Amino acid sequence: KLQFLYFIVSSIKMNLSQRVLVLASLAVGGNCWEPSPLTNVTYTTRACRPGFDHFQFCNTSLSKDARLDALLSLANDTDLINLMTARETQGYPNNITRLGIPRYDWGGNCIHGVQSKCVNDTKTGTVYCPTSYPNPVNLGASFNRSSWLGMGKVIGVELRALWLAGAQEASNSIRIGLDCWSPNININHDPRWGRNQEVPSEDPFINGLFGSLYSIGQQNNDNEHRYVQGITTLKHWDAYSLETSDNFTRYDFDAIVSNSTLADTFLPAWKASVSDGGAKGVMCSYNALNGVPTCASPFLRNVLRNVFDFDGYMTSDSGAVHSIFANHKYVATPEEAACVAIKDGECDVDSGHVYNESLLQGVKDGYCTMDSVHKSWKNAMGLLFDMGLFDPAENQPLWHIPIEVVGKEESQQESRQAAQESMVLLKNNATLPFQAGKKYAVVGPHYQAQSALAGNYHGELCPDTRLDCLENVTAAIQRVSQGTVVSAEGCSVTGNSTTGFAAALSLIDSAVEGVVLAVGIDETVSKEMLDRVTISLPGVQAEFTKQVLAKAASVSKPVVIVLINGGMVSLGNEAISSSSAIVEAFYPGYWGANAIATTLFGENPYLGGKMPYTVYPADYVNEIKMSDMSMNKKGTPGRSYKYYTGPTEFDFGFGLAYTTFEFQAAKPAAAPTCDDHRSGDSVSVLVKNTGLVTGDNVLFLYVLGGYTGSGGLPLQKKLHNFERVHLAAGEQRTVQFELSSDHFLNIEDNGDHTCTPGTRTIRISDGVNHQDIDIVVGGSKTTAFTFPDVPPRKIQ
Repeated sequence: KLQFLYFIVSSIKMNLSQRVLVLASLAVGGNCWEPSPLTNVTYTTRACRPGFDHFQFCNTSLSKDARLDALLSLANDTDLINLMTARETQGYPNNITRLGIPRYDWGGNCIHGVQSKCVNDTKTGTVYCPTSYPNPVNLGASFNRSSWLGMGKVIGVELRALWLAGAQEASNSIRIGLDCWSPNININHDPRWGRNQEVPSEDPFINGLFGSLYSIGQQNNDNEHRYVQGITTLKHWDAYSLETSDNFTRYDFDAIVSNSTLADTFLPAWKASVSDGGAKGVMCSYNALNGVPTCASPFLRNVLRNVFDFDGYMTSDSGAVHSIFANHKYVATPEEAACVAIKDGECDVDSGHVYNESLLQGVKDGYCTMDSVHKSWKNAMGLLFDMGLFDPAENQPLWHIPIEVVGKEESQQESRQAAQESMVLLKNNATLPFQAGKKYAVVGPHYQAQSALAGNYHGELCPDTRLDCLENVTAAIQRVSQGTVVSAEGCSVTGNSTTGFAAALSLIDSAVEGVVLAVGIDETVSKEMLDRVTISLPGVQAEFTKQVLAKAASVSKPVVIVLINGGMVSLGNEAISSSSAIVEAFYPGYWGANAIATTLFGENPYLGGKMPYTVYPADYVNEIKMSDMSMNKKGTPGRSYKYYTGPTEFDFGFGLAYTTFEFQAAKPAAAPTCDDHRSGDSVSVLVKNTGLVTGDNVLFLYVLGGYTGSGGLPLQKKLHNFERVHLAAGEQRTVQFELSSDHFLNIEDNGDHTCTPGTRTIRISDGVNHQDIDIVVGGSKTTAFTFPDVPPRKIQ
């Protein structure tokens, strides 16, 4: 039977890994899947393998709850606590040898690819390295749902394959598990935050959609509908966007946030990712929220598990349970900290030492009960059953994913395209695209960027463990231009030396066709545990930029500024006005240099990215403290496109192309009503590429006005939908945006969402042009969502 199946799939054009998955999928129904014996360490140390499969928790005819109870009855208290520790690196054995329960690592990362080491297939000599996508800030700039879902799918299947092959975490020798502590769906709340490269945008709707699609892609596999492929663990829950600012650290910071701001900014992305995306994991953050550490918050537990219907596990960030007593001083002892995390926060897994060292003593001291411990243990361990790790592996396709799926060409092509889609053309005075075959000068601290392109939280990208397989910016420009390229650094990213200015400036003469000035920041300036103080170019880059622009002007040559940065960078009006073109590249990842070069020379067919955040002027940081968590407090300039009304260098959603677009929206025949929350007719938008070349555009649906609480800065507009389109010259397409009463909700002071009838304005925009349409929302004022009650400070 299997031979017949193999003959069928062999006659269809597909690669080996696809054949394996198809065979597995077909064979499951007939119980005829008989794989060759696997020799990898994951298979030979799996739970319920021969010799241990007689235990009742291995009995697949029982319910999951019954199997968990059976395992619970055989484990002692110390066993349970060990299994509730996130990582082997904590020094505790998170396995039960006598029951055949193998070690399991809860703590992998997959921010834009699996963060593991490469795997060497000793039989063939092939080295398989995980696919690395552009950083999430780039993915946000792409505004491409398909790309977000596609990345989740690639991460999910590669994680399984790497886990089966016994791959290790990139930073240590611990075998990876099937949990991704990703994505980061926190808000780009302040431009100084060190982790802005990890998040898609400043908008909660975008971040929620990103988290939802990532979760769907990573956790599900088209060839297996009985089991979960892997666990998405959203982070960091919640109101986390400070590392080291205003004399606070992330370990002791207490985020003071009003109900209306929670409802408007800090909760929506989580609701979408959990309720729509089905994410099975959440990581609580280091900070406190309104006086209560997030890992011990009964309010956050209630919102997550009762309001959003979350049915997965929660882990602490590494050391966050320790911070409950050591930094926040919320309780006095580690025993109390362990118990408030288990009981009040329902934090199921501790990435740290506190549970192992203090939780059982906390139970003995009466701070919590073993019933609470058992509940959390089941929350976590139940997911291992959901992933099929306690079931026979023979007929599970997810146990037979070959290593060949890792880094395959189709995935690399998706990553290449994602990088190209993320390029944002901020300015172009008819300078770009450059003409191939000419001479160009490439100068600036990022002229040979490699590690800066990769960003952070990536796995091993090259077989030799270094980054030398990444093409640098100058090399890519040389390859794509097919001309002459001269280059020099000029200055470093952060240094104060100007000794390199002269050599770089000497390259700018009448013989060059144009100048590429590659400037920005890197991980030495802004990263996890390092916020910025300024958002201007660091070191002497601003002065170098000024001199490059002046020298180029003296020989009448154009300067194209290429920005390489995770967080926002203010160039200043002089640099913006004096340059001929500006390309925002962010941290574009493995294929970043190619994306930059093909954009500069008109070889990027997907150019059309839009800004995922507002670019403020440099003095913005002097007008509001980073620790101020408000979005629209009076007396501040406001935050994000929704509330900020001051001058910008570039607006949220802005981005140009090498072609031109026109669009026309038709007014919907029927508007939604508040009473029954019914949808109205869709807004139909006809968009056409009126230029001469293929290009991409993004259409946005905003609703203008409304309010978020009383007494604050007015709500300017709010994003409710978007669509990226790829159009050849002369091609047109119709985009439909559905309207519902949810698009017209206001947020009251107490956090309730209300719908008020009346005339409202919707705006269709592509970041360059817009069209406004007035519609009348009918019905009567209703409450669409009641904000959860805030429990007492601590449940005793």
